Amino acid sequence: MFLRRAARLFRVSKLRILPVILAVSGMVACVEPMEFPPEPYLEFRQNILSWQIGLTGDTTELLEVEFYFQDGDGDIGRETEDEVFPYVGDSLYNLHFHLLEVMPDSTFRQVYYTDSMGMDYPVEYNYHLHYIEPVNANNAMSGTITWVVDDFPSTAFFMQGRRVCYSIYLYDRALHRSNTIYTDPIQL
Repeated sequence: MFLRRAARLFRVSKLRILPVILAVSGMVACVEPMEFPPEPYLEFRQNILSWQIGLTGDTTELLEVEFYFQDGDGDIGRETEDEVFPYVGDSLYNLHFHLLEVMPDSTFRQVYYTDSMGMDYPVEYNYHLHYIEPVNANNAMSGTITWVVDDFPSTAFFMQGRRVCYSIYLYDRALHRSNTIYTDPIQL
């Protein structure tokens, strides 16, 4: 008797669950996977300025840059910084920030520093963006990255009184270069 009652309950429960399972699988089947081109795409979101108080009471200005990215084949970042081939030249580092001065007419001018030999070099910060794991079946990915600009305290000091911004681009593992984006101007 107990077995018959349990079997009847199981059949009734199964019939109630079946429409729910069908509805959920129908919704999942309707969700299209993200599809983007294989080249990375970037959009600037915001500058995040903050100040850090040191042990001696001095303040240091810090900058984080938040930007959106998408990539169709999901090959953003590298597992180790030691990977060299085929990454040479500009693609040796996969995330690039170039310091620009914002002129009064709102145009940009590349900022240079002069070394001890009198040679001028553009001020640029080259980083290794670490491996980002794709989570979709087709490997397409999108998200937001918040990046700390390491040398910003030095920039704030030697560019004091000026307006600056950064141009940013990245390379994926297939050496596709993204579009170039620009941060909002920062008054130093």
